[in-house]
Amino acid sequence: MGLFGFLKKDKISKRAAIIDVSDASFKQQVLQRSYKTTVVVDFWAAWCGPCRTLGPVLERIAEDPDGKFILAKLNTEYNQRTVAQFQIHSIPAVKAFRNGQIIDEFTGAIPEPLVRRFIDKATSAPPPIRIKASADPTKRLQQGIQHLKKGRGFEAYLVLSDFPESPEKDQAERLLLLAGFLVDMDDGDGLTGLEELDEKYLAAAKALQRKKPAQALDQLFAAIEVGESIDISYTSEIIESIFALLGEDHASTRQYRKLSDSAQTV
Repeated sequence: MGLFGFLKKDKISKRAAIIDVSDASFKQQVLQRSYKTTVVVDFWAAWCGPCRTLGPVLERIAEDPDGKFILAKLNTEYNQRTVAQFQIHSIPAVKAFRNGQIIDEFTGAIPEPLVRRFIDKATSAPPPIRIKASADPTKRLQQGIQHLKKGRGFEAYLVLSDFPESPEKDQAERLLLLAGFLVDMDDGDGLTGLEELDEKYLAAAKALQRKKPAQALDQLFAAIEVGESIDISYTSEIIESIFALLGEDHASTRQYRKLSDSAQTV
């Protein structure tokens, strides 16, 4: 299964191609999100003439329905911490991130053909993921399980993705679904646009982050009642992933497994 192969690709939704980011959201919306797709950051300011030239070019390319990157706009006037962190001395400055790393960058308002060439290069094969995980599959699986039990979806995703061939791989892939759910709720990629469903998804993610799986299962079973057919299938897979995390002998698994079985027989 490819990375984030569990995403609801068949659900029709508008791609969030352009986002505004700040000092507070940069780690989550740029660095963490870059493990799923290329994120191109446009460091700009309202007073900057070249920024007003380059910005619309980047936005037009990002809004292409077949686009393979997210454009993150950061106003340098109000986000000095990030400006200092990435040593931005001249704007416009554009940096492409993948797997938490800067993979390419340029400064100035370069011509559109060069911008497109930059984007094409940035969205090609990503660099390898840098993770701190055991080389032993058994230990690596346990690391992923511990991260999930503590509600740390992003860390679990890093440990469980690209899992080595081993008897543990099937279990790792089942748990990767849950890790991805937490990551997608954290950065908003998993939201459906259905308000009632999204409220339940977000509540389930928050319960898992607070180490309260029973509350998460409550929300997910409620989500089944309000989702469309594709949402019901996806939600059921998340529920099964929680069961895999807890184990079949866990009290919550036994309780909610009965509800699941009853729902399937109705």
